[in-house]
Amino acid sequence: MKKKFLLLLSAFLLVLGLASVSSKTDAATIKATDWGAKKVFTTPKKTRGTWYYKEDKKVKKFKITAYTIDGVKLYKDLNGKTSDKWVNKLIKADKKANYKLADKVGESAWACHTIKYHKITGFNADGWLAGSGDGFYYVTVKKNVKGKKVNALRVGEGAGNYLSYYAYKSRKLVK
Repeated sequence: MKKKFLLLLSAFLLVLGLASVSSKTDAATIKATDWGAKKVFTTPKKTRGTWYYKEDKKVKKFKITAYTIDGVKLYKDLNGKTSDKWVNKLIKADKKANYKLADKVGESAWACHTIKYHKITGFNADGWLAGSGDGFYYVTVKKNVKGKKVNALRVGEGAGNYLSYYAYKSRKLVK
């Protein structure tokens, strides 16, 4: 009888252990689609490609594709009421997760919309359900580099599209 009981108890603990491992894995693989994302955002063609910029005296790069920035998926912004509904759900869930969930959701995908900057089409990308004023603006512009006009990507950030840096298609163009 003791052997059957111990065997049953061991099996139960094994199943319980496996269930906790799988739930931790699910929390680590958060998807924006689980948080209201439905429509994929398409970046303007001129903003796509590999871009180089300088930060802290080092040349860095990032890549914009039709639907991603450095592999992070882009989705269209939610409208006001729908966004509010999902933000309220996230606030409640984040509190239950000891305030570790919202950052993971924000990093899982970016909410995007098209913008105009001096009549040039670009786009804004924020963390998913992050709210306004917390994102980056990407617009192609012409810049003078070494006496020549070249295509550049103006990257702004914050609520006022404050200039952060210019990025170029070639590492050689980065000053």
